[in-house]
Amino acid sequence: MRLLKHVAQRIVTEVSKVIEEEVIVINAEGIIIAGSDSSRVGSFHEGGKEVIHSGKKRIITDHDLLLLKGVKVGLNLPIHFQTKVIGVIGITGSQPATVRYGELIQRMTELIIQEAYAAEKLDSKLRGLETYVYEWLHSETLSDEFLERGDILGIEMSEARYCVLIQLEQEGKELTETYLEQDMMQRIRVLLPNESKDISARWGNGRFVLLISAKIHSENELRHMLERLNQAVVQAHMVSIRSGVSRVHNASSLSMAYNEAKQALNVKTENRIIFYDSLTLEIALNEISSVTKQKLTNQVLGKLLDEPELLETLETYFDHQLSVKESATTLHVHINTLHYRLKRIQELSGCHLKETKELVTLYVALWYYNENIR
Repeated sequence: MRLLKHVAQRIVTEVSKVIEEEVIVINAEGIIIAGSDSSRVGSFHEGGKEVIHSGKKRIITDHDLLLLKGVKVGLNLPIHFQTKVIGVIGITGSQPATVRYGELIQRMTELIIQEAYAAEKLDSKLRGLETYVYEWLHSETLSDEFLERGDILGIEMSEARYCVLIQLEQEGKELTETYLEQDMMQRIRVLLPNESKDISARWGNGRFVLLISAKIHSENELRHMLERLNQAVVQAHMVSIRSGVSRVHNASSLSMAYNEAKQALNVKTENRIIFYDSLTLEIALNEISSVTKQKLTNQVLGKLLDEPELLETLETYFDHQLSVKESATTLHVHINTLHYRLKRIQELSGCHLKETKELVTLYVALWYYNENIR
């Protein structure tokens, strides 16, 4: 394993929190690749090179300053990883002070490297899984070789699954911050510990894809799980998530499940969790082009767009299944006032509320209007 610059810089940062002395990290070629004194980065350190070869600590004295290139008085310690010396950590300072906590700093450094290696290994595994899932969800047919690759990755390919697309949002805006995505993946892994049956992957642009076993999780369990995830993210980061959920599909038709999850997620609604099965009308309405939606909205609601009170009245009327009494109660107005408003809505829209076709036209236009402003 090579000692990477970003890991070396992390070592310098962490060690500098516990000691005041100057700290440097030297790679296997004897080059300083990170240091609390940035002017030394990139220079050759002869004392460090000696430690690489010997595998033993080296105290740098005043006398050594005349003999060794690029050194300062202090202590150089080998950094071990899997029985090999991959670098050196140098601490500048008087001998008693540096020797006193040198071995502690050495151990701390090696723990940081082990942690970085484990994280890199996990990230590499996740990237491999993400590549596989991407190919899976964009393939209409699966070869025997592809199914075997899934088995090698530890995926139960015989499972029927839901496809869930999750989007991070804040006030309706998509979020892509890296730390949020990392936290989300950690929370998802806690919720879905059975990695062979429940698959999760980062999807880019603040999105995540989950392939959830229908054998293990019922629809209600899945809903509750996504609700808990949303609550946890809201509390931790003051952001929310929206989720689109497909119907259950087997491995060979997960590309269809992915398209269903996308369609569900793309439907503009106040609901945080949208199941494809519940959106028969919404899915159909969403297939209409944006130009046609805008044209219908302007044609039907044009004169109402400057009347927020009437728009609110119309929406409340639809929300209460055309009940005048319940709508009036919700709006805190007299029934006669509501009748007057409904009459004005008819006059301005040209749609008669007693005619089914015209009532549906008004509903669709209002749905498109709300979709546009959400």
